[in-house]
Amino acid sequence: MTSGYSVERIPVTRLGNGHDVELVVHVIRGAKDGPKLALFGGIHGDEPLGTEAVRRVLKQIDPDQITGTIVGVPVANPYAFEAGKRVTPSDGLNLNRIMPGDSEGSLTEQLAAQLAAILDDGCTHFIDYHSGGNLACVDYSYVHEAGAEMSRAYGCQILYDHESYVGSATDYALNRGVRAMVSELGGGLHNTDYYLDRAVTGTFNVLRAIGMCAGEVKAPREDQVVVTTLTVVRPRIGGLLQAEVGPDRIGEILPAGTVLGRIVDPYTFEELQVLSAPYDPTYLVLSRSPVTQVSPGDYGFMVADGATAKPAAE
Repeated sequence: MTSGYSVERIPVTRLGNGHDVELVVHVIRGAKDGPKLALFGGIHGDEPLGTEAVRRVLKQIDPDQITGTIVGVPVANPYAFEAGKRVTPSDGLNLNRIMPGDSEGSLTEQLAAQLAAILDDGCTHFIDYHSGGNLACVDYSYVHEAGAEMSRAYGCQILYDHESYVGSATDYALNRGVRAMVSELGGGLHNTDYYLDRAVTGTFNVLRAIGMCAGEVKAPREDQVVVTTLTVVRPRIGGLLQAEVGPDRIGEILPAGTVLGRIVDPYTFEELQVLSAPYDPTYLVLSRSPVTQVSPGDYGFMVADGATAKPAAE
């Protein structure tokens, strides 16, 4: 097997404005045969940290020092990325809920079909990089039985044991026999380099754990836990969300009833709603910057039920 790095462009469709949509795919071939790992970033266009995580990982890999092949798609949804939106503006679809898509369908469905084809092309492992979006910061990873060694090696404190969402890239990969994990790190312009450094460090530890590069696998942090209940604490009223437990406290264990934030009327300054920790204990998983605008039903905070937490090593 000859090692090397190439960049390929996969045609997707042509739009009415004459723009040819394509996926840019980076392929790194190692010096020896081995696993084939796919890395997707930018499935949601408001999560640029995933795109940057893939870029940083690929830029640091020496093809001569890896076993197997790495296929990286830094921007899985170009039009959502351009708009900074979670969904594709042209059809309003969430790319991470319609896999494997439809090669004869709308833009998002055709993107999904091409991404599914990448996973089908001999991939044995898959990492999907996400973040908290434009306003929120998050820190956890999903853990599935097929790929659990990847999630543990990635190094997040909180691993969420949950069935994959139907239509997601991870669900498709798992159903095709690909070992998979989802990274949820950073967002909201909070401590960006810290989270990107962790994404890169965690990915290289995954590469060691699955035998794609040499070196000792770094042991998971001692406080790493697996939780089975993760809840979004949502505002029922729009306004200004004043976070009392900000992103710098993600990972903390809080008693039930701890005030997470308050919704304030930006016009009258009236306090409209108090958002509180629902569990005893509550693990803080996602938070927002001190003051952000919210609409009813938005992600306010994300918390895990500490009663379900078990050491990941068990």
